[in-house]
Amino acid sequence: MSRPSLSRRGVLGASLAATAAAVPAVASSCPAPRLDALLMDVLARYWQAERAILAMEAAPEPPSTAPEYLAWESKFDTLIAARARAIDQMADIRAITAEGRCGKAQIVERCLPSSVRWGDGGLDTPEIRLALSLARDVAGGSA
Repeated sequence: MSRPSLSRRGVLGASLAATAAAVPAVASSCPAPRLDALLMDVLARYWQAERAILAMEAAPEPPSTAPEYLAWESKFDTLIAARARAIDQMADIRAITAEGRCGKAQIVERCLPSSVRWGDGGLDTPEIRLALSLARDVAGGSA
């Protein structure tokens, strides 16, 4: 019996799949306030990508020699990039309302631990930038 190879994606996928039930259907249960409309849009794009990633990770990955593997890998990589782009964009948007700050905090709580554990970008990663952005939002931009 052959053992599947252990990869960073597999380990990360297992931990994310275990928390899939915690993924909110929307970034906030409240309507998006006009003051944070752009942020709420980016939050929604993050969660859309996150749900799609979790769905792909929950399904069996095609063997790397299968004809459909390249398309599967391309789709997965595109979703990972979309999620990272959303995190990076959130870091540049100031959360004005409590809903905006809560939305950012949910993302920080979700992605920062694995980013710190598996990250290799030092302190200049989208996740770290988002955490610092949230800290500035909460502090009122005084730092």
